[in-house]
Amino acid sequence: MELGEQERVGPLLRLAAAREAADAAPEDAERAEADGVEPWVARWSGLAEWFVSGEERESRARLLRGRALGTIPQLLTVARQLNERRAGRADRSADFRRLARWFAQAPDDSAPHRLWRVAFGLHSSRHLTVDADPLAERAAAPESASTPWSEARPLRISPQLRRTGSCERRGKPRRVADRAEAKRRLAEIAARQAEETRWARDRLVTDGPVRLSRLGELDPHAVQLFLRLLGDALATWRPGTVTTVATSGDGSMEIRLTTLDDGSTAEVRTPDGVFRGPDHLIDIADLTVGQDDRAATPPSAPAPVSLPAARQGLASCGNPGCVWPRRRSGSPPSTTRCCGIRV
Repeated sequence: MELGEQERVGPLLRLAAAREAADAAPEDAERAEADGVEPWVARWSGLAEWFVSGEERESRARLLRGRALGTIPQLLTVARQLNERRAGRADRSADFRRLARWFAQAPDDSAPHRLWRVAFGLHSSRHLTVDADPLAERAAAPESASTPWSEARPLRISPQLRRTGSCERRGKPRRVADRAEAKRRLAEIAARQAEETRWARDRLVTDGPVRLSRLGELDPHAVQLFLRLLGDALATWRPGTVTTVATSGDGSMEIRLTTLDDGSTAEVRTPDGVFRGPDHLIDIADLTVGQDDRAATPPSAPAPVSLPAARQGLASCGNPGCVWPRRRSGSPPSTTRCCGIRV
């Protein structure tokens, strides 16, 4: 150790050696303490050489870091080469060296020319376009494959081939396909699906809060719509929630789900089986009903609103197409809708 470092670290090393010599015999205490200082000095010197650089040497940690930084690019290069070999990629430099060796080992003067034509594609371009007319001309007056290109008859290529990538086609244009039948079938399918969706919405509307177990048996279309509504409601459920309100993705249906404290189980029968789960109080409404009624009823001719029995005694907004009661004073603003709009 250096002099300054020995003055700073020496007392600490002697203190550590004294602690180790505390268990020695009394007559050997001084000798054990003196002998214990040297191992501690050696340990500290080794530790300092790892992390502290001197005037004439680098620390081992810095040397190791430099070696690692220099080795990482080499490892990456080797890994990339192995990956390319595994993927079957061709080494272009190796291909050119092999080609140069073939040129150097050519047996005569004509062999390099043949090798050059094969390697770089310097062969006939008569395959650019072959349709009925060139084939007929070649059949009427055939030419040998050994005919030089400078002596052969030229091949006429349409200018449109360069502009558009396709040759001109002679003859009548293709008839426009009549898709009236396909459109009619698509319209029938769309109308049938819309009718099934409307019937499913009418089947699920509860006209007030009812138990989930009172829904009765549902057909396949109503089951799919009900499961989507139930999934939207459960997606907004949070721990401690008692009532949640969710709207379908298209905004046509709304479901209000409220927990029950009696611990009962609901069973909804479907063609595929029985749907079981904790019973809840649900209220499903068709938000498109109010919109259709408002569009059909003039605003200057209001009519009295007939509310369901479950909603008697609650105030309405006065709109003849509204089937939702207006929010009572003091109730949360997110617990009801009026004319399909949150109030």
